[in-house]
Amino acid sequence: MIKTDAYLGFNDRALILFGVPMISVVVTIMIFGSNAFAKETLPCFGVALVYTFSYWMSFRQVLINYHRDFSDYKFNSKRLLYISIRLLAVFVVVKFSIGFLLEVVMPNQVQYYNANKLAPYVAEISEIILIALVFFVYEGIFYFNKSRVIEIEKNMLEKVTAEQKLNTLKNQVNPHFLFNSLNTLVTLIPEDEDQAIQFVQELSKTYRTILEVRDEKLITLSKELEALDSYIYLLKTRFQGKIEIKNNIPDAYLSEFVLPISLQILIENAVKHNVVSKTKPLYIDIYVEDNFLIVKNNLQRKNQKFVSTRIGLTNITSRYQFMTDRKVMVEETMDYFKVSLPIINNVKTIHQ
Repeated sequence: MIKTDAYLGFNDRALILFGVPMISVVVTIMIFGSNAFAKETLPCFGVALVYTFSYWMSFRQVLINYHRDFSDYKFNSKRLLYISIRLLAVFVVVKFSIGFLLEVVMPNQVQYYNANKLAPYVAEISEIILIALVFFVYEGIFYFNKSRVIEIEKNMLEKVTAEQKLNTLKNQVNPHFLFNSLNTLVTLIPEDEDQAIQFVQELSKTYRTILEVRDEKLITLSKELEALDSYIYLLKTRFQGKIEIKNNIPDAYLSEFVLPISLQILIENAVKHNVVSKTKPLYIDIYVEDNFLIVKNNLQRKNQKFVSTRIGLTNITSRYQFMTDRKVMVEETMDYFKVSLPIINNVKTIHQ
């Protein structure tokens, strides 16, 4: 019975229990008329019930075979030919076999049926209407349930795919950050041992925070800034007065949410693509404007032989697409480069 339900798309026991008697009453009135039905209810209803049940169960089996043989949901000429031939076969077989059976088992009812039906071909028309009705009821329920299952499976697949993409994007941060940090450490070790030790400690704190938040979709701005403090120390140690980073974020925003390590990535990009020297120091401002977290730096591009892929910025933009409909905004002029990250005020509003 479980396989039968699978081919039909639902459990039709209740539909049969209530549908067959109800349609039998309708068919009885269509064939005999209300007057004859009122006078001889049982004979009229008995004939209609036998035909209705026979057509219903025969056509039900046709549908089971149809859905078993055609497991996809694309309707074509082959399907139309398949179902048409079998419907015609059901009509012919049931009509003549049940007619013969009634003559043998219930001859009085057959005589009454022949004597009182309203007009020629009324029975045949009623049978065709019955077949069409059963077809549309079953197929309607079948495709409704299947479309709902397909939609659920599609949403689950999209969610899994999105999660996989998100995890891939988040994992791209760590190797890039570690590579740059180790390069900085190599530069510091021969110059100042004590400073190198402090650098390693701050590097350890920074990387520990990354490991702690790597599985988080969002973190509070307070936690993001806490992780950023160690990273800023690493930069200032390396560049020795050649870089200045100002944090002007009001305390009222510290409980709001942002992407983990997003500020670090943007600052890292600014350092990577701009000249940082005593004559051309790099100034980076972090502040809030119109519910956006702004990272802005003065623009002094390096003379790079390669075209920037902007992997870090693309990473942040892609991750934000999974979290909110508000877009990351990038603005570049002759004097500055500015990235605006949407501040997420309520984690319940993020895309599921």
